[in-house]
This record gives sequence, structure tokens and C-alpha cells, in this order.
Amino acid sequence: MSPSSPTTVIQKATVGMRRSALRRQLQSVVSDKSTTLSLDLDQPGLDVGAVIEEITRGLTADSLAVQRLVVALRKSGAADVVVQRLAAKNPHQRVRSARVVGALRLYEAVPWVAELLASRDRGVSDAAARALGKTGGRNSASALVLAIQRRGLNRRLVAELARAAPDLYLEIALGEPQRPAVRPALAMAAGLRRRRTAISPLISLLEHGSRRERVISCRALGWIGAGSAVPVIKAALLDRDWKTRMSAAKALGALRAHSARDELKYLQIDRNRRVRKAAEQALNRLKAK
Repeated sequence: MSPSSPTTVIQKATVGMRRSALRRQLQSVVSDKSTTLSLDLDQPGLDVGAVIEEITRGLTADSLAVQRLVVALRKSGAADVVVQRLAAKNPHQRVRSARVVGALRLYEAVPWVAELLASRDRGVSDAAARALGKTGGRNSASALVLAIQRRGLNRRLVAELARAAPDLYLEIALGEPQRPAVRPALAMAAGLRRRRTAISPLISLLEHGSRRERVISCRALGWIGAGSAVPVIKAALLDRDWKTRMSAAKALGALRAHSARDELKYLQIDRNRRVRKAAEQALNRLKAK
């Protein structure tokens, strides 16, 4: 069907009007002008979860706007429908319900969303990860960690773990016994959060961790801006593993560590080409300051 055919134009206009009507209804609840909410999760061409995300973007779970929407959703009975559809056979229904859960931070739905992380449908598992990241809290973070145990280091899972984890969750987990794939993911998530409380456990991991843990800890310390870690990262420039040396060079460049200039210059004759390149780039960053 042609994009400019009369039928297509009418369909687009109809979806646009439905979206506008839904947005007005949601805004009315948010502004406390209404306490009722009528949602049709199966409207053709209209992703209800996406519209709710537009309304709640940037808001916290404890904001009045989100709380009003959640109360209205529960009163209408739509909250139960959203949870039920998380187990639907149709993957599009599972994705849309997961988006609603994430947009409204429906904590009670976390166990059902967590099950979707194991889905073979990439769209479903990614939607579940995003929903858990937005919902946040210990249960969401623990579900993401379990998924990392099963699937290994996954960028989507790590990014959502960084968003979902409550204060000190990652820092404590870094010091506990973990399966091989988990601690590097925790270190990466800690770096993405950029909380200075993670500096000490990351330094410990850099000094005593596996090769992969040392590599990621270097980068994470650089992302955080951990100037106090410069001496330990400088020592990592002598690591036998070339990936660790490369990671340390990148971290020192990010930290603008002028005290490491001589060590970085020496690394320019490293036997590994990628290490030499990382050292050169780090030195250029020092000159740019």
C-alpha cells in the first residue's frame, strides 16, 4: 500500500487522534483533574506504553504525577491486565506491557518482568531489561544480575543494572563471591553510575581481580574520574596482559594524569600496536589540557 494512498493517510490520522486522546487523558490524571483512566492496550498502531513513557520521562517513581497514574491504572483494573499480558503468547503484547511497567515503575510486576529476561525473542528480553532499569530497586537489580549469570556480559543488561541498582548495591556486590561473568558486569555498571563510593572496591578489583576484571576496573575508574586511583592504574601499565595495559593507558588519559606522562611515553614502544595507540591517544589528551 502506497504511503500516500487515501487509506494510509486515513489510518495515520486515526492513530494520531487516538494518541492525542490518550495523551490528554493521561495529562488530565497527572494534573489531578481526573482520577479515572481507560486504557485499550490493543488499539491498532498505538503503543500505549510509549505514550505513557512520553508523559513520565524524567520523573521519579515517587513523583506525584507517576503515583497518580499508578492509582488510576489500578482503579480501572488495567494494572491487572498489564501484568497478565506479560505472559501473553504474542511477543508484541509482552513488549508493550513491559513498557507500561517501566514507564509507571510498577514494582509489584518485577517478578513477572524478570521472567521475560530469559526470552529468546530479543525484543522481549530487551524490553524487560529496560522496564527493570526504569523500575529500579533491589529486586530489579538482582533480576538483572541473574540474567547476566545466564547470558554473560551483555551491554543492555549492564546499562540497565547501572540504572536500576539502589545506592551501595553494586559496591557491596563487588566484594562478594560472584560467578565469572558477574563481577566484570558489576564493575562496568559501577563505572557507568560514576559514584565515588565505588572507587575503593574497583581499586581492589584492579589489584587482585582476573584479567577481565582488571581491564574493566581501569576503564570504570577513568569514567568515575577517580584521581586517587592514578598510582594503582599506573602500576597496571606494567601488567603482563596487553588489554590491561591498554585499558590503563586509556584510563590515565581520561583522568588527565600528568604524573603518568613518562610511563605513557615508554608505552609508545610497547610490543602491542593497540597499546601503543592507546598510549599515544592518552598523551594527546594530556597535551590538550
